[in-house]
Amino acid sequence: AEKAKPAPSWSQLSLLNNNLGVAFGGAGQYDKALEHFHQSLDIELKQLGASHPDVASNYNNIGSVYRMKGEYDKALEFYQKSLAINIKQLGPDHPDVASNYSNIGLVYDGKSEYDKALEYYQKSSAINIKQLGPDHPHVASNHNSIGLVRNHKGEYENALQHFQKALAIWIKQLGPEHPKVAVSYNNIAYVCKAKKDPAKAKEYWEKAYAIRLKKLGPNHFSTKDTKANLDELKE
Repeated sequence: AEKAKPAPSWSQLSLLNNNLGVAFGGAGQYDKALEHFHQSLDIELKQLGASHPDVASNYNNIGSVYRMKGEYDKALEFYQKSLAINIKQLGPDHPDVASNYSNIGLVYDGKSEYDKALEYYQKSSAINIKQLGPDHPHVASNHNSIGLVRNHKGEYENALQHFQKALAIWIKQLGPEHPKVAVSYNNIAYVCKAKKDPAKAKEYWEKAYAIRLKKLGPNHFSTKDTKANLDELKE
């Protein structure tokens, strides 16, 4: 007779639910994602206690789903829980804390509270520079986020400086044809367009388009989006 398979351990069940949460979130099935992240959270709270970094990670995941749903106050609630655990358990200068600050910045950006967003992005950036060095891809992401907020505020020169810093780091660390490099080109193009410099905007969107076409293919939404921006400039 076949031996009965052992029941999965709590850690395997938690990981399974977490992975399903990530998959459903990526597919835009946010309520399903929340269901699985909450199941993972319940297991970890029971097994690890309320102040474990894995619990913080779960709170962060739940916060991200609420952010993608546009439920910003719920997102903040879970991000703050995650932040509190990480500060307590890992210390105030840990990269996970920087990640928490960045996510909270995204929420305030989504709420159009740009000064609050900047405050959190800058906290994140300060930790990442201190812990990972000024040329780390996480620091490039911080520059990119700060640039987006500056652009929203109409501070175009400041935005450009941050986008160019992000671009330089991403080219150096990831190579000149990485999709992140295309993100920088795309953002620089938007600033050039806002500054009424369509020739420069075209130049940067063409660079972004070339990378996206090659790396992501013609049917990827980013590639289509860049193509649409280029077509609009020709009109």
